[in-house]
Amino acid sequence: MSIYYTLLTNAGASAMAYAAAHATAVDLAQVALGDGNGSLPAHTPASEALANEVYRANINSITQDPDNAAWYIVELVVPPEVGDFWIREFRIDDAAGNPIYIGVTAPEFKPILASGMTRDSIYRLIVETSNAATITLTVDPSIVMATHQYVDNGISAHEAKADPHPIYLTKAEADTFYDPLGSAAASMTTHLANTDPHPQYLTQAELDAVLIDGRARRNYFANI
Repeated sequence: MSIYYTLLTNAGASAMAYAAAHATAVDLAQVALGDGNGSLPAHTPASEALANEVYRANINSITQDPDNAAWYIVELVVPPEVGDFWIREFRIDDAAGNPIYIGVTAPEFKPILASGMTRDSIYRLIVETSNAATITLTVDPSIVMATHQYVDNGISAHEAKADPHPIYLTKAEADTFYDPLGSAAASMTTHLANTDPHPQYLTQAELDAVLIDGRARRNYFANI
């Protein structure tokens, strides 16, 4: 066996078998971390408890490995304010608190600010199942943290779409409805090309005729 490993526990194997037989699923819900009581523990499929649990939280995300359909990557984020302990072991539980997987990880110290530094720690634990349909995730969306990789993947997928914003008009569609220069200029050209673009108004010739007629009338009546 490798130094660092993930094991399907006996309880987990029973849960998987039941789920496969009854067309249900095993809801992976939480990850517990432990310090191994100062050394790497020797867990077996019969193990149910960590040597010394130091932290427990809901799973942040679970994704199927793109290259191996039998592998799932379980992700746990430990925030900056949590720590000041070593991590050497982990346990993955279902929604009922049953230990489904247990394993040993490379020792790592999780600091807090009082220790002189701090950081988010992201643990990605690979678990294996022969039947992908038996794995689901129970998660509270209010506690999920978006990692940088998650955000980058989301942006890349968004930008790769042919039309990422179908609710908005494209430039060509907008130009069909609104063309402040082209349409306005064409309308003005058509207007000016009319022989009499404003028939409701007098032309200069008609206005001159009215004025001349008015002066003639005044002169006529003034000399009677």
